[in-house]
Amino acid sequence: MDKVPMILLLCLLLAGCSSPFERLWAGVAECQLDSLYLDASTLKPGNAELAHFTPYKVANGFAWYRTRETLGEVPISGFLIPTSTFEVHALFIDAPIANARHLMVTRYGNDFSDEARHNAGEAPLLLRDPNNPKQSILDCTRDESGETTPDEPLAQ
Repeated sequence: MDKVPMILLLCLLLAGCSSPFERLWAGVAECQLDSLYLDASTLKPGNAELAHFTPYKVANGFAWYRTRETLGEVPISGFLIPTSTFEVHALFIDAPIANARHLMVTRYGNDFSDEARHNAGEAPLLLRDPNNPKQSILDCTRDESGETTPDEPLAQ
């Protein structure tokens, strides 16, 4: 038997393999995303896994990405990361808020509705997308000024 398929099968069985996207967002449940940024002056990613993605917009301290990825069963349509010192990271979930909450509980054991933990920077907050009722936003903001994630519609 060829060694490559056997290694891939073993890797899948041990659940040690994950996509670049899953590795990129591995710390999202605790908002531990310190290396997830795009350097504003060089446009080089702070995380090697981010090199697999290209922003469609870089402006006002943020890089905006479109994607069709999943975190487990959670469908992701895009994400936002900082290009400056802002501590704002957001995942755009391609599901209405009720469905997204269920998917989050299934994936992480948490519906991410605890505002106190979010305000302390310990957990994301799952929000209804104000621009699209069919989407939700998982927001990891550790900005002490109280500013929220900037609104940017994801054109489909």
